[in-house]
Amino acid sequence: MRALLLLFLLVALTICGEYDFTVEVPPGKFQCYFQAVTDSKYKSIEVDYQVIDGGDLNINFMVLLGAEVLVQENMKTDGSHKIEVKQPGDYQFCFDNAFSYQARKVVFFEIFLYDAAGNLDDFDYARAGLQDANLKKRMEDLGVTVEVFQSSATRIKNNFNKVEYHQAVLRAHEARDRAIMNANLDRVTFWSILNALVLMFVAGIQVYMIRSLFEENSKIGQFLRKGTHQD
Repeated sequence: MRALLLLFLLVALTICGEYDFTVEVPPGKFQCYFQAVTDSKYKSIEVDYQVIDGGDLNINFMVLLGAEVLVQENMKTDGSHKIEVKQPGDYQFCFDNAFSYQARKVVFFEIFLYDAAGNLDDFDYARAGLQDANLKKRMEDLGVTVEVFQSSATRIKNNFNKVEYHQAVLRAHEARDRAIMNANLDRVTFWSILNALVLMFVAGIQVYMIRSLFEENSKIGQFLRKGTHQD
């Protein structure tokens, strides 16, 4: 019986209003992702996003419901918004990279659907328990009621949500920091090579001009010596 309750809990923990994605927005593109909200129990949507790779780590962001613009931000590296669900429909979360001609952007974002109590878990334990006439009695024989089980499972699920959220944020920060370090390394390597080539080119020109001063048949040497004689 305890195994059955554990299985019941694990199934319940997989049903929630929480989604996370990592997407790539090509340069010059405008991409939208849809989240359908058809259940009237959902009263608010929260979206958190962060650009973790590409260019200057910035992007334009919009939340749309049909033709209505609910949120709009320009040239942001990250953001967090909580939106009241006033009507059901397909909510669009759009990332605009049209201003960038070369750099693609990698964006990590999460969507949370909350009920009126601010909970993510939408599993009705009590209703599921009533489907089995003997389940309530068997749970009471174990010293557990449906209400206590629901409260404990909800508390565990909320703690899991917090852990998962913080882990996702840490992964996004780590990926972003790694991308910044790689970009800085590429810049330092490029400018170091360029400076080395310039120094070698200038040194070669100097050696060539000095040698020309001591060569009778060198036109450059003749020109330089001519200028020296005029002085």
